[in-house]
Amino acid sequence: EYDYDWTLNPDRKKELENRDERNRMIKQDLQRGKEVLYRSSGWSLWPRVHSNDMTHYVPVTRDDEIQEGDIVFCEVQPGHRFYAHNVKRKWLKGGIWWYTIANLVGRENGWCRIFHIYGRLISVTH
Repeated sequence: EYDYDWTLNPDRKKELENRDERNRMIKQDLQRGKEVLYRSSGWSLWPRVHSNDMTHYVPVTRDDEIQEGDIVFCEVQPGHRFYAHNVKRKWLKGGIWWYTIANLVGRENGWCRIFHIYGRLISVTH
């Protein structure tokens, strides 16, 4: 069901609604322990991921599964926005791991904790 990008729509509002629905479906699948393959959209992860590439994510639940430089499917804080983006920074504060999420040109989108990160990218088909 994720083999093509069904979120695209000439009506920007409808496209955003579609993306939110797809992202919630991906989140649920990963939380259930299912691997997810879906077509990416946009160029924020270029050159590692191109728009319309097939991406393959595996579920994650532990901090030791995530490293700086990984691409993760997550819900960035504040604001609960979904992104498949890069872990720019991982740091330990008060015994808790924190993650800075950014695109590949360095624009930071926010932060996450492990319970906001649902999957880690393991392969891309251009």
